[in-house]
Formats: sequence, structure tokens, C-alpha cells
Amino acid sequence: MSLEGDQRDQTGAIRSVALTGEAEKSYLQRMLGTIRAARLNDQYCEARRLGAHMRAMSPEVHRGLYDGLQVNLESGLPTYREWTRVQTDVSIAVEQLKQLGERRALAKRAAESDHEIHQQRLDRYDYFDEIADVRLAPLGAMDVALRRVDESRQEAAFFINFDKLDVTGIFVRFRIALTQRNQVWSSSAVRLDEDTASYTDEFKSMIYRFSSLDAEFTLTKLATLPGVDVQRLSRGTVGPVYFGGDFLEGQEVPEPFADLVGDDPTKFVALFGLEQAASDINESRNNDPVGGLFEAEISRAMRANYARARETMGYRVFKDRKFVVSRGLEGPLREICAAMNTQNIIYSI
Repeated sequence: MSLEGDQRDQTGAIRSVALTGEAEKSYLQRMLGTIRAARLNDQYCEARRLGAHMRAMSPEVHRGLYDGLQVNLESGLPTYREWTRVQTDVSIAVEQLKQLGERRALAKRAAESDHEIHQQRLDRYDYFDEIADVRLAPLGAMDVALRRVDESRQEAAFFINFDKLDVTGIFVRFRIALTQRNQVWSSSAVRLDEDTASYTDEFKSMIYRFSSLDAEFTLTKLATLPGVDVQRLSRGTVGPVYFGGDFLEGQEVPEPFADLVGDDPTKFVALFGLEQAASDINESRNNDPVGGLFEAEISRAMRANYARARETMGYRVFKDRKFVVSRGLEGPLREICAAMNTQNIIYSI
């Protein structure tokens, strides 16, 4: 492994580490097992697509066409470059297969010649053939579904999903249920055309700006849109993932996870956060034992604004987090949660 400091990609400045050989293989196996074990529901990015995306990064799939895997030291997930590399390869897979020709001919040349170029062409064909139909995790996508139209009240109800690979390297999903009055359909959050709906550029831009912030802040901002009433908003996050020892050389593991994983490079803990702000939550509650590690500095004035907004808008907030840990860490992590007066779902693999 080699550490690369201050590497920059489209998400900004990051620090990453290059995993190769057995470390790369071990990392991807653990990440794929973690995504399966987390039992992610529809409040998170789709688990199958996340898993398929990461599996396409593995040497078993790309057959050594790429050298090593870059991992974001902040999130513990692959870097933006790795996600987009697979995304690009899937988009060109069909065209690449056409250019390479028939597999039978490629295999025949590889068998008859000692020149490595023929085996590389065969490996390239098999790689693109394997990924051609893979459904990948969206790195920045918004879907709008029309729930109902109430003509008597001149209102339409929409459900919105927004998936994004965040600037910090974690995956975020916003799920938003809102209603919008008829006279602003064309200028506010959602554009309604007969029985189909699509988001407006202004609304997408707003969600992008808020996607790194908490659910409550986002809900209060959306509530300022003219003619819009937000009934429910959730924010589910995949990551960060922390590893023990020097498995990810240079990763800074915060407490209490540093003591939990210790110096053992086989140990890890993966975090899956969920925040919900809605009018039908019975009472505000915080069941996240480590939420303070990831919350932006919130001023007293902002906290007072939150309190007023909860009272005037009638919504409440529930925060939760579940974990996937390496075998043997479930008990110690449960003790940490109990000390913070939370009861959390913990899976081990």
C-alpha cells in the first residue's frame, strides 16, 4: 500500500491510499459482505447496485486491466475516481465489444500466440461482456414520482428520491414527500405535465447544496419554497467505514472506534446513519450514539431556529444509526451504545 496525500478529484481535496494484491482483494470482499449484511431498506442507496458497482472494481472482474484500488481515507469507501471509472466503462461496454470482435477469434489467437496483447484483448472482452448490463449505484440522480392529484384543492403530491456520492465520500439518499399547489407547479420544486412529473433545475440545485447537511436543516429550507408543504424527509447515509491497524495506512479513526478496532487490520466498523424529519413522528428522539462526530458546528442561533421551526411547522426529528462490524466487535460496540443510552442494530460478519 502507498499513501497519496492531497490527491484531488471532482469532489475536492481528498487523501487516499492505494490497495493492491491481497489487501485489495480483502478490502472488496469485506465491503461486499458489509453491504449485504447491512440489510439496507429504501431509505438508503440501493444495496444491490452499490454491491454490483464495487464488485466491478475487483481484479476478478476487470482481470488485471487496472492496477490497484484507491480508497478515500475519510470515508473508507472507494474514491470518486473509482466509482466514475466503472461508470464510464459500463457506458462504453457495448461499443468496446463491437470493436473487439468475436470472442471465439480472440480466444483462438490467445491460445496460439505467446504475445501478451492477445490475452489482454481477450481479458478486455470478458471484462466488458461481464459489466455491460450491470446496474450501477447512481452518483448523482433524482427521481420524481407523482403520488396523487387533488383537483378540489388544486394540489399534487410527489415523492422524490435523490442519490448522491457526497463530497466526503459517503453515499447519501434523500427521500422527500411533499405537496405543491397548482399555481406554482411550473416554478417551484416539481414540474407537472399531465400525469408525469419532473424536478425543476432550481429544486435539484437546492437539494445538491443541502445534501451534505442534516435532514432538519434541509426540511426547513425546502419549506421556504412557495406553495410547497413537506410532509416527510429522510437522509440515509452509507459510510464511513473504519479499519484497524494500518490496513488503510493514514486513516484517522475517531473515538470510540479507534479503541474498538485497535491495531488489528482484520477489524472494521461500518456506519449507516438515518435522519428523519416528519409531522407523523410521535416525538423527537436521538438514537445515534456518535452523531456528534459528523454534525457540522451548529450555532446557538441555529438551534433556536430549529426549535421554533419544530413548533411552528409541527414536525419532529428522529436520528438513528446501525452498524456492521467484524466478528467479535458486536459485544463491545453494544456496550458503547448502551453507555450513550442508545439501542442500535449491530450486524457482524
